[in-house]
Amino acid sequence: MRASTAALADSSIRLWDLDFPRQGVLLARTRAPYVALDNLIAFSKKDRDGKVDAYLAAYLPDEVVVLYFLGGDLVTACTLAPQGRAPLGIGDALRRIRAESERAEIAFHTASPELLAALYATCAQPPGSLGVEPRTPEAVFKTLFERRWSGLLELISNGGVNYLLVKDGRFAGGHFARQRPDEAPLSYVSRLFSSVPPEPLPQVAARLYDAPGPLPHQAPPAMLTMFRTFAWDLSDLIEHEAPGEGAKRAERVRQRLLPRHAALCCVGGPRGAEQPNPVVEPGVLAEAMAAWTRELLGELEVLAPQSAPRLLKEAARPHRFALQAVGFFERLPWPVHW
Repeated sequence: MRASTAALADSSIRLWDLDFPRQGVLLARTRAPYVALDNLIAFSKKDRDGKVDAYLAAYLPDEVVVLYFLGGDLVTACTLAPQGRAPLGIGDALRRIRAESERAEIAFHTASPELLAALYATCAQPPGSLGVEPRTPEAVFKTLFERRWSGLLELISNGGVNYLLVKDGRFAGGHFARQRPDEAPLSYVSRLFSSVPPEPLPQVAARLYDAPGPLPHQAPPAMLTMFRTFAWDLSDLIEHEAPGEGAKRAERVRQRLLPRHAALCCVGGPRGAEQPNPVVEPGVLAEAMAAWTRELLGELEVLAPQSAPRLLKEAARPHRFALQAVGFFERLPWPVHW
């Protein structure tokens, strides 16, 4: 299989050559047709040995898609592509991997939550400029020390990705892709800038990021599907109560709330229609759907008093336990008694 020549944004680094830091290897880089992706994800959720903190890197022809696991649960995803890096909806990430399975390779590695957060931060944050050419480690750290800079320094050398934590311009720790077991961190960093003749000196790419926070969780595809189904069911029930008005009223309310609740982009439209898969935290999605439900049923209460609790209960019944788990009912003014 021919390796992809696609390069990381604003660099000559081939995406196919990227090698991320790791703590252990669960699955060495393997041709994707030999990997049962669904079984791997299911194993992570169900088996005690699979409940690990880890990432899955899928090397596709035009991008690298990374899936993040905490305690075996798939919690978020991101993409690295020639157009740039960005968070990615879990459903979109899985769809892209499956679509290119014949031409992709997959690696599955354990990683600490701190390492996962650093990897994700370099995809979710806009990078800052070092301001000098990263030709030597002395030039890099002299610049950072003069600026008393603190944050996350990403160094990529010959495809090896490294994350260095910096406090007030001084090295404070890091995660390294190809560090030898007996090699001191600063000796390894120096090696990133050197080569053995006649090999040319490596091209080192340096980017600055804010110190990463905890790895965020995004609403999984099952939650998006649940809320979409709930929205369609509630719209149909209102349509039955007020023929010709249910779907129109639901859409008007959704459009009115979109500027304040962007997560509502993933619901609405005809039943079964394709919808975007936003990168949104579960609580944010639950609040957006609760705001839509409050306003929609509040309007209906004016026309048909006491109808809101009844319609809410009927639409929510198939999903009541999952809705309760995300605190959906607590955000509504109508008590529901099962």
